[in-house]
Amino acid sequence: MAISDHLTIHTVSSDAKKFHFECIGSIDINAEKELQILQQVPEQVHVVLDFKQIERVNSMGLSLLLKIFEDWEQRKITLEVKNLNRMVSMLFKITGLGRFVNNEKNSKNKAINPQMPIHANRKKIVASTKPQQKNEKNKLNFVASLQSGQQLTGWYLLNTYLQRNLQKAIHFEQLQDVNNDHEIDLLFAKPFESCEMILNKRFVPVLRPQAEADEVVIISRIDDKRSLPEFTGCSVVTASEQSFVYILGRFLCDETGIDSSQFQFQFSGNEIKSLQMLLKKKVDLLFMLKKTYEGLSSFSKKGIKVLDESATDFAFHFFSVAPHLSEKVAEFKDVLSNMRNQENGAKILEDIVIEDWCNVEKGELDMMMMVFERYNSRN
Repeated sequence: MAISDHLTIHTVSSDAKKFHFECIGSIDINAEKELQILQQVPEQVHVVLDFKQIERVNSMGLSLLLKIFEDWEQRKITLEVKNLNRMVSMLFKITGLGRFVNNEKNSKNKAINPQMPIHANRKKIVASTKPQQKNEKNKLNFVASLQSGQQLTGWYLLNTYLQRNLQKAIHFEQLQDVNNDHEIDLLFAKPFESCEMILNKRFVPVLRPQAEADEVVIISRIDDKRSLPEFTGCSVVTASEQSFVYILGRFLCDETGIDSSQFQFQFSGNEIKSLQMLLKKKVDLLFMLKKTYEGLSSFSKKGIKVLDESATDFAFHFFSVAPHLSEKVAEFKDVLSNMRNQENGAKILEDIVIEDWCNVEKGELDMMMMVFERYNSRN
């Protein structure tokens, strides 16, 4: 069944003390106008939002809700959200929106805003305060953190495409994990890696893949007959602790009813190594980027099975540039956005498994940065 990209809000009832709204459809960038009805409720009332018919809330939708909830908090409006589906409930917990919600009537359910999953070795990210300098270079360094090795040839072709259209020498390099030690001018990276470069190195987001959020799959061996709730206290491998896949996988397990704080985590450094550890029976479960799983060969998938997967539509890889190239952001946008309209550009997009490029909306970037800082600032 197709998901509606339209939001409808019906007033079920209203009086001097309580407003009850029924929400239908999706809450995304197209919902801003319809959400204005919620901004008109008077001070010091109780609002009930029924999300039973909400199919999807993405990062931009969460950003819009956050603004409303913060306004209501200042105006002493209390809030009760009913009937959140599994993914929306998980997103409320990940982003901390649950702190606005008073669900005393549903006290039998799990708290809507539990403590963020924490691992003992988490590092704290501190924003850089170094002044940024312009740096005119003869050759630019382009680094991509790829989801699948099968895409590598396509990314070299993209690098050639950029060189030709920008008339600039560009060196391309694939890295499993990006850090502050790399000399980078152009970057295509995972959500948390991108956020760290934006925060620490003042990188500027340019575009992101269209209709392609980072999701997680939870995988076990095919010969392991346990269902996910039966893996309590087991060993789990994932590529990196500083990744959205790690945090999303933990919340997905918690939402299923298995306590992820009881897991014994191992961090392999990359997803293929993680898969090998699972197949060699060194661990019981694997958290993997969904796109990586989809890119595996049929032979690699033969010995594994997916126990669960997310559908949050929240976080994305970003294409961003170093601050010394900020004045050329429009040029980069033009070159990448026009790929779909050129025969060789369209073929390259197909090779790197990207449908098209689209703008990074401020609201969705703010939500991703908020989650990144919330997650990485805890010890």
